Amino acid sequence: MNPIPRSVLAVAAHADDEVLGAGGTLAEHAHAGDRIHLLVLSASATSRPGTGQDDVRAHRADCVTRAAALYGASAEIADFPDNRFDTLPRLKITQTIEAAIARTAPQVVYTHSASDLSLDHRITAEATAAATRPQPRVSVSTVLAWEVRSATEWGTGVPFRPTWFQPLSERALAVKEQALQVYASEMRPWPHTRSIRAVMDAARVRGAQAGFPAAEAFEVVRHTVTRPV
Repeated sequence: MNPIPRSVLAVAAHADDEVLGAGGTLAEHAHAGDRIHLLVLSASATSRPGTGQDDVRAHRADCVTRAAALYGASAEIADFPDNRFDTLPRLKITQTIEAAIARTAPQVVYTHSASDLSLDHRITAEATAAATRPQPRVSVSTVLAWEVRSATEWGTGVPFRPTWFQPLSERALAVKEQALQVYASEMRPWPHTRSIRAVMDAARVRGAQAGFPAAEAFEVVRHTVTRPV
């Protein structure tokens, strides 16, 4: 365990993004004794006509709670509409993230990459960057952007270029897979890129890229060095 536990905040656009992007890394934080907080901006299904909104929202909220329990994490769910973040004032999303930062005082923040195909993901990335901009006495020293299968690899702008790799133990991989099983209703059958098998295989590939059996990869949005290298 870390001698001084850190506070960690994961900001996800949708319920399950936090596990897809950083499920193993959050498990490593939990094992190290860090305090983990989840902020999920949407649990609705407005992009899926014909679904019962209340039922879907309740189901996804339950999934967030169950996944958070695997990490001993606190969880907060905002009520923004799925796939319609562009209809909201950007300031409202940023302020929601700022409020979570004020409550949890994280040193490390994880969120989406601005390279994603998903507009909700890109807006979340930009709002998180705004909410974590450096200011005196702000707790955040590191902001990292994760990748989400079926969204990040299909982006049409600047491609995702990870420069930060978190090696994952077999224990952390098992927790990530458990959390993915919690979100089974959001996953797809193999060989879809968003299948559990594909997500777990991707962790092996990222590990090999960094010289480890498994890893998760991130873009560095910002990192403030607190001591000489």
